[in-house]
Amino acid sequence: MNHLRAKVSTHKIEHGTWKPLAIRRFEPLSVKNLSRIPPSTKTVTFTWDFLRSAFGGSQWSPGLYYIPPSHGPCILPGRTYYALDATYEPYLPEQPGAHGAKLTAFFNINPGDVDGDDAGAAYSDVPLFICASPYSTEKNTRKYTYFGTYSQTRWSDKLDYDHMVEVVPNKVKMYWAEHLSETGRPEWVTEALKKHFWPKPEYAGATFGNGVSTGSVPNEDDERSKVLEDVEAYVNELKSWEKESSMKAKLLKKENILKAFEREDIADPPGLRLWWEYLQCVGWDDKFYTMLANMQRDSPHKG
Repeated sequence: MNHLRAKVSTHKIEHGTWKPLAIRRFEPLSVKNLSRIPPSTKTVTFTWDFLRSAFGGSQWSPGLYYIPPSHGPCILPGRTYYALDATYEPYLPEQPGAHGAKLTAFFNINPGDVDGDDAGAAYSDVPLFICASPYSTEKNTRKYTYFGTYSQTRWSDKLDYDHMVEVVPNKVKMYWAEHLSETGRPEWVTEALKKHFWPKPEYAGATFGNGVSTGSVPNEDDERSKVLEDVEAYVNELKSWEKESSMKAKLLKKENILKAFEREDIADPPGLRLWWEYLQCVGWDDKFYTMLANMQRDSPHKG
């Protein structure tokens, strides 16, 4: 009896020819706005030291930098800017004024949840700077090109397993595996890892008014005693979970993350997928660009 062996497909989508559907559906920037963009050969690029000096702030989530109100006045209306490395972001805009997407594993809370209305519109009209972009003619790949102002006009979508394999290069998955397992990762990332791989146990004990007593009318003393007993047990369970999950998160290695990228969604612990953060170009601010170019010209961080 002959047995047919199924061949495992190793098909890969070419990264230079494919883009997420949401990006393809965005309306292009107006011709009038696009006409303001200088050719790549005449574009002024910026050093990271200059951008950090000009804007300040710190990394709020991967690639997004936030300047809190406590730092004083800010030249950025939304108090945020993107500084991204195309080496590990294959779906960023191909050129200034174009749309694109970045990848992320988890999301931090919105700056507005911390600083209220003073935080500004953190994800609207955000200046985008990209280094190592194929578009740039700059020999120094660590210098950043201004691509325009971008807004996240669509909520993020999670990649499925097929796209994790077919459209996310191995070097990108390795980058995220190293980032998520590094010792000095932000606390919010650690909490996100714990929530994903080892979710907090839910309370399943008694509550007031659920009829603890065997009689038709609950006995208040019995009910209170049962609820307090179950709550105490749950608190102890949470303490054990916190200790155990924190230890597991501390021991995470990049190999664990890489295996999670391959694991099934329904596995225990579940597989890990990346998310799209869509970046729609809403303008190219020539006055802002010229201001930065002049500032860098007179700066000790011109590179």
